[in-house]
Amino acid sequence: MTTQQMTRPAKLSPTPVESAKQTAQLFVSSIKMLVRDKTAFLMALIFPIVFVLAFSVFDVSFSAEGAIAGVDYFEYVFPGLLAIGLMNFAMVGTAASIARYRELKILKRIVVTPLPASRFIAGQVGARLVLAAVQTGLIMLIGLAVGGSVGSGWPLLFVISTLGNLIFLSLGFAIAGRAGSVDAATNTAGLATTPLMFLSGSFFPIDSMPGWLQPVADLLPLTPLIDSMRAIALQGAGITDIGSELLLIGAWIVVGLGLARMTFRFTRD
Repeated sequence: MTTQQMTRPAKLSPTPVESAKQTAQLFVSSIKMLVRDKTAFLMALIFPIVFVLAFSVFDVSFSAEGAIAGVDYFEYVFPGLLAIGLMNFAMVGTAASIARYRELKILKRIVVTPLPASRFIAGQVGARLVLAAVQTGLIMLIGLAVGGSVGSGWPLLFVISTLGNLIFLSLGFAIAGRAGSVDAATNTAGLATTPLMFLSGSFFPIDSMPGWLQPVADLLPLTPLIDSMRAIALQGAGITDIGSELLLIGAWIVVGLGLARMTFRFTRD
């Protein structure tokens, strides 16, 4: 052992308090980074609000197979619009932002610092969950103002929306891990979310789809989110009434995290 090796100070692990401070700082920095990207941030808010306002003007009777008795079309579709909004914010927004951070070498700089990469990811996820909750609350308020309904179970809606965000954040990280550019990440995420919008019961009941397609639609990640939110908002369901939906949401969280772990990388190397 050389003298230099003997006198080199050992690398000390941060204390739990220091780790918590670092994570909090990254959380705040992540929120600032997201808000500074004004175009993406405003689009994430405006897109679902435009959908809500557009569907609120339809005064149509709704008697399709699988429809809920006594519920008009806008009331039926409103929980689906909530779910679509958070899916796009989490999945498309995450994929594009992370790909942009890679292009700007932000992720590469994080890798060579003593800061664990897991804390950066934790800060990003935490920031997006908070902003998604703000988005959900805003959509709820606007939807209620134009005739939507969330019932008395709105606190549970926030819990379910947070679980749904974990699914689509994970899938967003997985897409960003394979995408070679911001455009590729955005396009891939867009291609993934578009069929989910139309096959998950957002705009019409899954029971009205062809029989061969219904089992596929039931297993899509957006479906249990919409089903549980619709049951809470329109039928007064509690957490014990949506057990099967929660199991499928939990399964998709595990799948999403697994895909993100397998595909995500901080650099293109």
